Amino acid sequence: MGMNDDNGMSTHAREMSHDAGATALMQVVDSGLLRCGVPPRLGGDGGLDHLIAGAAELARHHPAAAWLLWAQRMTIEALLLSPNIALRDHWLVDLLCGERAATLSPWLEPLRARDTGRGWLLRGEITAVPNLQWAGFSLAAPVHLGEQRGQWVLLRSEENGLSTVPGTVAHWPAAQAAALAIDNVFFREDEWLGGPELPARLAPLATALACCLPHPTDWNRTTSPALSPTRLATT
Repeated sequence: MGMNDDNGMSTHAREMSHDAGATALMQVVDSGLLRCGVPPRLGGDGGLDHLIAGAAELARHHPAAAWLLWAQRMTIEALLLSPNIALRDHWLVDLLCGERAATLSPWLEPLRARDTGRGWLLRGEITAVPNLQWAGFSLAAPVHLGEQRGQWVLLRSEENGLSTVPGTVAHWPAAQAAALAIDNVFFREDEWLGGPELPARLAPLATALACCLPHPTDWNRTTSPALSPTRLATT
């Protein structure tokens, strides 16, 4: 899946947007900030102090790239905290080196799920999601799985039923942000990321990266003065 083609952009404009997003993600990777705070045995290099200082610097000079840093690094942290070791081992290396884009739902409103007896079908919409790279991405999102409330899953953009909502692409092309529609996306148990404790465990990193957010989210209800609020098209 890529960014939806029905957003009123010419083919050339879409290509420019996709290139800008990929370039911004590589800028984040090259900064080394994705590896800061990650255990060395898992590919980390540098501490959280370096991450905080580097994020603030990136937010001042390249706000769109800072938004991608938030998305990629928060998802990496969710994998590091996940009890699903197989999921972490499958994706972590690709996320750290930028081979795979990743993003975390900016909102804690859970997706809806229907039990089919062989798995779950997920439905919902998530607004203002950054780092939706054309080449593919992984999405960490909350969901209620029957009686199991507040669960978190990691979905692949290649799944049938996961698409961007036309007319919602952000004004910052490099941020590759839009609303996501989840329409009967099949969830497998091996994509389970964590339980209801995950947001609290992610909160320290969310606070450290608050300067990267261009607008209030459920992770940070105050707008950073270092960034100008982004606007999403409503048509």
